[in-house]
Amino acid sequence: MASDIAFIAGEEVHRQWEAGRITGRRIGARSTPFGDSGEIIRVEGDSPFYLLARHAAGLGKPAPRKVNSRANLYALKDLGVETVLDWGPGGAITHTVSVGDLVILSDLVDLTCRRERTFFEDSPLGFIRQFPVFCPKLCCTLAGVLEQMKLVYHGRGTAAVCEGPRFETPAEIRRLSTIGAGVVTFSFVPEVFLAKEMQMCYAAVCYMVNYAETGSRHRPFVPSLFGGVSQHPEQDRLATAVGAMSRIAANLAAALAETDVGCECARAMAENVRRYELDEDWRTWFDVGGA
Repeated sequence: MASDIAFIAGEEVHRQWEAGRITGRRIGARSTPFGDSGEIIRVEGDSPFYLLARHAAGLGKPAPRKVNSRANLYALKDLGVETVLDWGPGGAITHTVSVGDLVILSDLVDLTCRRERTFFEDSPLGFIRQFPVFCPKLCCTLAGVLEQMKLVYHGRGTAAVCEGPRFETPAEIRRLSTIGAGVVTFSFVPEVFLAKEMQMCYAAVCYMVNYAETGSRHRPFVPSLFGGVSQHPEQDRLATAVGAMSRIAANLAAALAETDVGCECARAMAENVRRYELDEDWRTWFDVGGA
């Protein structure tokens, strides 16, 4: 039986596979109507799951806008996946988030302009409400897993998703802070929108790799209350967070196996299904209206 849980990440998948932290069966890239997906690994065990590398590693890493997110989400759906956790790096804007912290995203501001953000560019099926943006029940289960693992995390956070690959100017970061963004990243768009179109439960964890640009040569804030040296260097905290990825995946898969998520994500397209009399087989939806 195919696993119904998948985890999407970047170069971390390749690095942890090569380091032996991930063991499983390499499925490889899958062919889809939208091109080839990233490499997929099936991790076996009591609660099996899939890992998908959204792009290649090293110099093979493309600009964020060139990641084939449509192929990635289609491939996972075709494997029977119904629940997705997306994992990606970001920079801290707010002074309450430090390098090495994990942030469970609760909202986002999409500032991209060159990405293919829907499966349905030529049909009316892309008109879908984006509230809630992330699956509340999946986020709640994830928070419980991170709490049990005693990782430093924030249960809510708004991400500003920029186009990249260049980083933001100080003025751009100041603007983002005024609209309520706590972190800035290149990840999670369009995956969050595509997952909703595929009626998949979707949550995202952003791990902090740096502080967003302020124009100063100094950090915008210090990790301890009195400005002293933190007990654990920031690079060690970051390494701990990134190194925990595979354990987070395994623990969440186990938690979901014991939990009936039972949310509305599986009905995100219900109104379109009713209005356009769509077939239950989601693969036929791409034939509607020239999609």
